Amino acid sequence: MSDITQSWKHKLKPLEGPRWPLRCRHVFAADDVLRLQAGLWPRDMDDRWAIWLDGNLLRCWRSWTAACVYEAHLALHKNGSAGAVMLDVLDEPETYARASTEEAELQRFEGVLSLIRQLRSEAESTVHLPVG
Repeated sequence: MSDITQSWKHKLKPLEGPRWPLRCRHVFAADDVLRLQAGLWPRDMDDRWAIWLDGNLLRCWRSWTAACVYEAHLALHKNGSAGAVMLDVLDEPETYARASTEEAELQRFEGVLSLIRQLRSEAESTVHLPVG
């Protein structure tokens, strides 16, 4: 486990405070599940989110405040994929200004998850040059 991962895991807490439960029916591909299990950990001040799947619990935190904004229990499938039926969103205006509609908030959540997919496309586009 990297030093960055360890330092973030130490800071982050479960979603605390009022929740806004949303039906999400989100499906995660097997390779996305693997990335979520490894986690997305902020490396500098421009990185706004920390994302981690711990067991079957997916959490997304704002990096600057370490406030958990999204929490979902995932059903892990034998083929490595997973699904979420419900998403809890932090419903505390002093900490997180949530969207005014369920659809808009689900789009925000999808935007946060796209950060994991960006890692995949960045890794696939990396060219490895021979050393020597």
